[in-house]
Amino acid sequence: MGNELFIIGRNPVREALISSKVTHVVLSDSFSDKSILELINLHSIPVKRVPTSYLDKNYDGVHQGIVAFIKPYEYIDLNEIIRRSKQVKVPIIIMLDGINDPHNLGAIIRSADVFNASGVIIGKHNQVPLNATVAKTSAGAINYVPVAVVNNLNQAIAKLKENGFWVVSTDGSANISYSEIKYDFPVCLVVGSEGNGVSKLVLKNSDYIVKIPQFGHVNSLNASVAAAIMLAEIRR
Repeated sequence: MGNELFIIGRNPVREALISSKVTHVVLSDSFSDKSILELINLHSIPVKRVPTSYLDKNYDGVHQGIVAFIKPYEYIDLNEIIRRSKQVKVPIIIMLDGINDPHNLGAIIRSADVFNASGVIIGKHNQVPLNATVAKTSAGAINYVPVAVVNNLNQAIAKLKENGFWVVSTDGSANISYSEIKYDFPVCLVVGSEGNGVSKLVLKNSDYIVKIPQFGHVNSLNASVAAAIMLAEIRR
């Protein structure tokens, strides 16, 4: 296995095959999913058959009889995300401030695809990168949602504002409910980590700071759930 990047599970592998990300696959002896086998043949992907016990021993998680080795995920330039956003009537770009859980990042990318966000911006530091766990959690959306890495989130905010975006950050201490904003403008949605939230300077540079009202006993929402709620409201 070495340091090669791999993903497991039928849906993530299927999307990676469609997107031409796969270099080779390892299948269990009993694997027989016709649609995936057809994609493997279509793209002339090298295949190795092994006992299911081998996959169980060497790959953690629910592999469903297939492991795909893939090319490294590529980031794109922020300017390219901005360019793509101009093709959408009311564009959304998601900025993540210190998301360190790959499951959260993957789920946010999945929601970004569902609600047609133009891209995701992450910081170079204190942020989980694109990896196999992110890919699996995204259910293949990682192949369709562009992700840009920037050195400084606040400089990225300045560039977004120059291009007509309004910055909406989520914070539990806000005085405005997320449903009070009309969202009839290009939106940069900022979501922070569960532990630290959105950083003070990013909040200062935001045009709106909103909260999602909570009525239960737990005083926080999972970052990916908060992002999905916000995206649904913005699109609504």
